[in-house]
Amino acid sequence: MAAQTLEQHYMMSPMEVIMSYQTLLDHSNRMLASVRNEDWDTLIQAEVDYVREVERISHGESGVALDEEQQLQKLQLLSTIMDQDREIRERLIARRTLLEQTLLSVQKKQKLEHSYRN
Repeated sequence: MAAQTLEQHYMMSPMEVIMSYQTLLDHSNRMLASVRNEDWDTLIQAEVDYVREVERISHGESGVALDEEQQLQKLQLLSTIMDQDREIRERLIARRTLLEQTLLSVQKKQKLEHSYRN
């Protein structure tokens, strides 16, 4: 079987599932710190790592039975991840808005300069 096919059939243990969600939270922490510091290169790398972990979980978590305590741990991790995701998105939207305003300002300035030259 190809490596990809083997990976798709790998089932995580309950502890591995919790550890993977903790890894997601670690990546989310890096993403949040990066966006707060406007460190866009680190943000992109953290997002790549985050997506890889999500893919790994999606292939290995299916059918894994978690006990009540593990379900609670997973829920707490996901809740924190979702809260951080919300802040990351809000900050990215604010950044995009700022960039759009800057771009519009530059375009207006260029139009004015073009008008004065002609």
